[in-house]
Amino acid sequence: MIVARFTTADSLIILVDHQTGTLGWVKSLPQATVVTACRVLTRMAVAYDMPLVLTTTMEAQVGPTIPDIATLAPDAFDKRFARGGELDCWDDAKLRDGVAALGRKRIVMAGLTTDICLFWAARSALNLGYDVLVIADACGTTSIFGDTLTYDRLRADGAQITVINQAVTELVNNFGVPEGQMAQQIMGDEIISKLG
Repeated sequence: MIVARFTTADSLIILVDHQTGTLGWVKSLPQATVVTACRVLTRMAVAYDMPLVLTTTMEAQVGPTIPDIATLAPDAFDKRFARGGELDCWDDAKLRDGVAALGRKRIVMAGLTTDICLFWAARSALNLGYDVLVIADACGTTSIFGDTLTYDRLRADGAQITVINQAVTELVNNFGVPEGQMAQQIMGDEIISKLG
């Protein structure tokens, strides 16, 4: 069954625990790739007025939100859901209620690490009735094996897995109109200009 595409009007973005410490644990793909994908997601949220939810865990031990996200979306950073040691961000009632209050049932999601915080966040979102689109190149963990097995489990649970280029062109499907040209500019700035 083909699921209707996610759009900027019906989706929200959740970035789970993209912190300086968790980024340092990423070995399954280049850390710069993760940062770039997060920058694109953050800029898309800001440009298209999509709700952007940020979470952190154990900031004193794991570090702050990576500067790229905090700088590009200071309001979302100030409102981030900082929690203690719970591995599943949805165990935070404030986050559950806050996301529910946004009124959107489709979540574009990424998290660090893939096999822990992203896995439990995506699985719980599915159990709560959300459609979940995971952006794989904004995730990562200590091994490629960890990413692969996690995505296998999440697909079996009903999540869709994709990459940032495909996600942007799903959210905004026409670069020939002014609305789409904002997305084209973001991709040009963050991805195309760095291909070298």
